[in-house]
Amino acid sequence: MRVAIVHYHLRRGGVTRVIETAVAALADNAETVVLGGEPYGGDALPAVTVVDGLGYRDTPDAPDDDGPALGQRMLAAAADSLGGPPDLWHIHNHSLGKNVIFPAALRWLLANGARVLLQVHDFAEDGRPANYRAQRAVVPDAAAFARALYPAAPQIHYATLNERDNTVLAGAGVPSERRHLLPNAVSVPAFAGRETARPFGEAHRYFLYPTRGIRRKNLGEMVLLAAAARAAAPDTAYGATLAPDNPVWRPVYDAWVACARQHRLPVAFGLGEHHDFAGLVRGAEAIVTTSVAEGFGLAYLEPFLFGKDITGRDLPEITRGFTARGISLDSLYTALPAALIAGEERAFRDALAAALPALYKAYDRPLPENAVRQAFDASRCEAGFDFGRLNEDIQRSVIARVAADGPEEALVKRLPRARPPEALRRNRDIVAEEFGPSRYGETLLAAYQRLLAAEPAEPDAHDADAVLAAFLDPARFNLLRS
Repeated sequence: MRVAIVHYHLRRGGVTRVIETAVAALADNAETVVLGGEPYGGDALPAVTVVDGLGYRDTPDAPDDDGPALGQRMLAAAADSLGGPPDLWHIHNHSLGKNVIFPAALRWLLANGARVLLQVHDFAEDGRPANYRAQRAVVPDAAAFARALYPAAPQIHYATLNERDNTVLAGAGVPSERRHLLPNAVSVPAFAGRETARPFGEAHRYFLYPTRGIRRKNLGEMVLLAAAARAAAPDTAYGATLAPDNPVWRPVYDAWVACARQHRLPVAFGLGEHHDFAGLVRGAEAIVTTSVAEGFGLAYLEPFLFGKDITGRDLPEITRGFTARGISLDSLYTALPAALIAGEERAFRDALAAALPALYKAYDRPLPENAVRQAFDASRCEAGFDFGRLNEDIQRSVIARVAADGPEEALVKRLPRARPPEALRRNRDIVAEEFGPSRYGETLLAAYQRLLAAEPAEPDAHDADAVLAAFLDPARFNLLRS
């Protein structure tokens, strides 16, 4: 079996890691080539070919820079490396809008007999309006645009990282036999011989947030937990590992550093810049997350392979697939006490009223009736209030109050608690069995085999508007992603 794996780049990160895992898993069953728009700097991929025009672009570079020409270059590069045309193509994030001529290249490949597995890691419809608009500008006709994003045929299958995205594609009309749930493989590098880090000194235990501090990682909620811990558990500290790479997010990050310093909270930022990561993990009491959006949800599984618990904020639409496999995530909370929003309701409603119309306009969709009320009501649940829905200004106001007056008992109860070692060992065993590289390879190969067995037909299109509607919902709206 000859397989061409395609992504816009092979920089260090999630998709590249997935591709490296796939190539290793297929070593005994397929000959592979990886096509990218930039040179590969690692050593885990034996066959990588750079294809001109495959990298990121939000506009065509020239009038003759069209999709069919890119498709032809991709096919020629793959055939040259594999000794013949690929039996199937495994393409990552085809519809994300990172390369606006790529959908046309995909149509050319399909018209020339390609069998394709389209793996969607992220959706332009999910809080990425700039990507969506860039893609829309290249295909101005609405009907043609809808047909361009999610092609349909028996020889076109889709893979998603989680049940939520699988459900979204089902709602767009992708039949179950053409949908594959393909969770990322989870493995941990050896930590043997690494020294334990004590960034807060021997007297303090600490909870580590291994993250790059972009907005959706919701650092404000970690700072809030630290404010509560200062009074309730004074020997406890919190630490985040990395500053954002993108200078656009740096002012937001710097504001959280200043907030923690202003209130003298037990929080440290940028620990990964001064300490070995393995040492930080070894020294941590547990791993914490306060993220408001994840793709696969690696942060919820990896800690158990480190021998650590995961604490903090739950994302049920992501973790539901983990708990269904028997993984216990009782250490996470779904909401914080509703009293935290007291006095901030008007500011929250005003922020929603300002941000929601802009989001819908960015996607060229009318604002639903009562959108602000729907978004406000969705922030509340029986367990309390979703602090991660607030913007940074309102979060800082709440933190200032907690830092000055001390936390209420209901907030103290949300602070991390130790769980029995046997619970962590059981989770570790399930993660290793259900999400290890071997299971990933089996699942991927099964998807390929089902795709190869499909009887080809003329391509049509799935319902792209249904994908947008699934994500562009006031009840899902989050100010940290606006």
